[in-house]
Amino acid sequence: MSGFSLVQFMCEGGFGMWMVLAAGSASLGAAVRYAAVPDRDKLAFTAALSVTTVIATIVGVWTNVGAVMSFLEDPARVADADVTRILFTGLKEAGRPGTLGGLLLTLVAIVVSVGVLRSARLGAKGREGTKSAEGRAAIA
Repeated sequence: MSGFSLVQFMCEGGFGMWMVLAAGSASLGAAVRYAAVPDRDKLAFTAALSVTTVIATIVGVWTNVGAVMSFLEDPARVADADVTRILFTGLKEAGRPGTLGGLLLTLVAIVVSVGVLRSARLGAKGREGTKSAEGRAAIA
């Protein structure tokens, strides 16, 4: 691989890349929001957007695989000698939505982990505060 071009990467993945990017970016934004202020509703929203990202990723990959197979089935388009090379090139490009979706979902999982850690720490501090308030009420 001589160099990486995001524009080429996006073009190779086709239209489905934009759906994965939209759903994945929304999921990542929701994860950041949850990490900043941990709340069950925000976590549920992040999970729903993550499922949407998974679905968009699967649809993007399968649509691309279908396009490759559709192209290869016509003998007028591809000589038999070139089928293998074109198949592997097409499958490489077909997997681009999976790469993008996997990257975004990995980032979402990392950010949500930070939110879960913060939630546990805030919950522990909240429970300590409640115990001391109950203790003060019992003494008074």
